[in-house]
Order: sequence, then structure tokens, then C-alpha cells
Amino acid sequence: MLRNVHVAGISDGLKEALQERLKRSGATIVEDPDESEIIVGIDQQEDCDIAIIPVGSIPPKSPIVIELSDVIIPNGSSRWGNEVMVDWIRQIKSGRELKIESRNRFWVNVRDVTDAISYLCMYNKETNLSGTFRMCGRREWSSKDVIDEIRILWERYNNSINHSHTVESLSEVPSPVRGINSERSETPELGGLHQALISIGAEGWHPLVPMRVSLMEMIAHTD
Repeated sequence: MLRNVHVAGISDGLKEALQERLKRSGATIVEDPDESEIIVGIDQQEDCDIAIIPVGSIPPKSPIVIELSDVIIPNGSSRWGNEVMVDWIRQIKSGRELKIESRNRFWVNVRDVTDAISYLCMYNKETNLSGTFRMCGRREWSSKDVIDEIRILWERYNNSINHSHTVESLSEVPSPVRGINSERSETPELGGLHQALISIGAEGWHPLVPMRVSLMEMIAHTD
């Protein structure tokens, strides 16, 4: 289904990623809001069809509001929780002491985010969907676990570049079970988002990009 979509907001990585995903879905990105069938506002207070705001922000009067947090945007800005991961990577690369935050995060890759939002853009008109939906990852990650993963990946990269791998370094593969903690934080309410996506024909909210892939992309894009 082809649609003209206007995406309002400053260029911050999320906007560009969403526009590219919409184009792949068959949408046409238009600069003039008057020429659009759907207006998406990214961290804007103006009314629009779909508003994407950081968690804790005052929402505009829009039929669909997405409260977004903990988004991994390899070439993006810091408004969606990305900044703490950028700091960790820079500190590890430079050998500086890390500043670890106490709270856990529910990280999600920007590709999973834009997949879901583009589906809402293309199909929500047929179902008259409305509501406020929380969007973040489903899996809880502690700072320590993420930092350990970053450190191992960075060391493996350096060993590959310098041809200095050992049996021990090659065997130090980041654990796939990291992020599972006995002391869990309060889990974000993602049921509304999951059901909303199902109601318009999607398969629900199931982020697919592995954490390790997201971290490698972040390492590659962080100076």
C-alpha cells in the first residue's frame, strides 16, 4: 500500500532510518505536510498522526503516541538513550575508567524500531488504531553485562587487526545469556504495542537484531 508520508523533526539518526525504512515499504517521503497522507512527528509538540517522543516527555494530541527509549542508533544522536553506550565505547577504546550507571536498560536496535513504526504508518488508517504505546527492548540488560560485551568485542577486533589472537582470546566469545538477572527491574508495559501491531496485521513486537550485532555496529561508528 503506497502512502505519502511526512516525517517532521531534526535529523538525529532515527529520522533518517525511519525515512529509509518507509521508502523500502513503498512509501513516498514528502517535504510538504500538506501533500502527505500521514505525518510522523519525532520529538515534536505539534499535533500529527503518529508522535514519537522520549519516555517522560509531554505528548502532543496525536492519535498514536509512541514513548521510545533505549534505542541503539549507531550513527545517531543521544536523545533516545544512545549516549551512555557511546560513552562506554569511547572510554573502553581510550582505556579510561568507565562510569557505570546503576539502572538497567531494555536496549533495542533502531532497525527493529523503524520496522514497527513503518508498519504503523502504512496500515493504521485501515483499523483506526489509537493509543499511547511504550517501545523498547524486551530483554533487560545491566550496565556491567553490556560493558563486558563491548570490551570483549573491542579486544577481539584489535587482536584481529594486530594479528595477535591467542587460543584464549578466540575462545572468549560473549555469552548469549548475558542480560538475565536475578534482580529484575520493573518491566516496561509492551503488551499494548504488541497487540496494536497484531491488530494491523503484523506479528507483534518481537525485536530481532541481536545485541552483539548492535554493539559491533556501535563500535564501528563511534570514534
